[in-house]
Parts: sequence; C-alpha cells; structure tokens
Amino acid sequence: MTAKLGSNRFNRCIVINSLVYFIIAYYLVVFSFNIFSCFLTSWLGFDVELYYYGFTHSGKKWTTDYILLVFFVGNAFTLVTAVLFEYLYRKQRKYFRGVKLLYLWIYLISLIWFVGNIIIGAFFNFGIGAALRAYGIPFFLRLILAMIAVAALLFFGYKAQKHVCVSANLYLPKLSGTNVTSFFINQMVLPILLGLVVIILLKIPHLGMYYYVDIYLLLSFVFFIGGLFYQHKSLNSIRFKTHSDDKKQLKTKNCELSYFPMVVMVIILALVRLGLMNGISF
Repeated sequence: MTAKLGSNRFNRCIVINSLVYFIIAYYLVVFSFNIFSCFLTSWLGFDVELYYYGFTHSGKKWTTDYILLVFFVGNAFTLVTAVLFEYLYRKQRKYFRGVKLLYLWIYLISLIWFVGNIIIGAFFNFGIGAALRAYGIPFFLRLILAMIAVAALLFFGYKAQKHVCVSANLYLPKLSGTNVTSFFINQMVLPILLGLVVIILLKIPHLGMYYYVDIYLLLSFVFFIGGLFYQHKSLNSIRFKTHSDDKKQLKTKNCELSYFPMVVMVIILALVRLGLMNGISF
C-alpha cells in the first residue's frame, strides 16, 4: 500500500503552492499567446479586441495565408515558450527556489496548449485546426495527427517524471519510491483539477463564447497525466543534495505557504477579470 507523504496540512500546503504557480503560469502563457496573436491579427488589418475570455476580430475577410499566420504561427509561439522554459527549469530544478515551479508550469502549460491544439484541431475549426481546414487537410489526416499528438503528450508526461520528482526538494530531504504517487497527486493532479475550476469560473458568463472548445483543449492534460503515472511505481528513491549556489538542504520535511506568489496570483486574476472586462483594442 502506498505510503502518504505526511499530515493533511503538509499535503495541502504542497497543493496550494503548486496551484498558485499553476494559475500564474496559465495566465502568463495564455495571455502572452493572445497578445501575440492579437498583434499578428491587427498587423494584417483586422479590428481586434482582447477580453478576459479570449480575443475577437472583424473588419476583413480571412484568406488562407492569414489563417495560417494567426492560428498556426500564433500557436507556435507557445511551443517556443515551452522549449525555453523547459531549459530554464532544467537549470533551476536542483536548487531550493520556489520560482522553479513557475518555470515547470509554464513549460507544461505551453506544451499542452500547443499539442492540445493539434488534438482539438482534428475535430473543431479552432486554433491549429482552423489552419489545417483552410489548407484542405482531410479529416482522416487530421485524425492521424491527433493520434500522434496524444502519443506525444503521453511521452512528454512520462519524460516529465524526473522533472516533477526533483521538485520535491522544496519540501523533502528525500523522496522515497513509496511516496511518489502521493507527491504526483499533490504537486500535479490536484493543482490541475482545481486550477481548471478557477479558469472555468473566471470565464463565466462567456464560458461558451468559443463553443467550449477552449475548455476541451485544457482536457488534454489527461493524456499528460496518464504518461506521468506510467510505471511511476518503479521509480527509485531520490535523496537531495546541497548545491554551492544556495547551500540549502532540508533536514526534515517542511512546507511553507508561498504568500508573495499568492498576492501576485490575486493581482493577475483581478487584472484579467476586471481590467479586460470591456476589452482592449489593438
């Protein structure tokens, strides 16, 4: 039977800290992508407005090249972001620094946003799917691309096991193999589920603005989580060491709530929901 990490308070602390960084990372990724896409669309001569639930466009007729530029190149921005922050996280993961959780979540959300677009694009005229349809890619080819994307998310989830395990050095001197399941649930699964609830609530009353396709895209996390848990019980225990840059190592398990990131999260949520309520024109 899998051992628990510790007290309920300790587990809740891990979940809350990870949730805070998840929400910050989500809005940094999605609104950076939206702003990039808005500038692209405006540059093409469209009238563009950015709202808390997405962006709208009008004023011109879409051509095939316009669709490719905005909905494929625009989404490729998140792939570049994923590559950059995966590199940054690898450089920081061994250190005792909470900001590395932000890097980890930005990497994962950016990756899942891009790959999830390919999955959703097989069935809906949304994001990358709009570009594929504009170039006449038939459904069976889109379906094959979606299957490859699902396999990719499973693979990336599996490869992320070490990334996630090493992040335990924020709370534990050692992550034993019997505690990996509990840690994955606290550090990844619960923050994703709770974060999606926050995101959905924040979109009300415009939740169905894009026919819920943007919500379906976020469900791509399921495939990543599936890969993350693949053969995870065979992972070895990890004892964390000190490093010359921070000289920090926990002697016993410890978790403190990250209050400053909480304040940042609240400010971001307020800016998004209230600041973009009436839209910003580009």
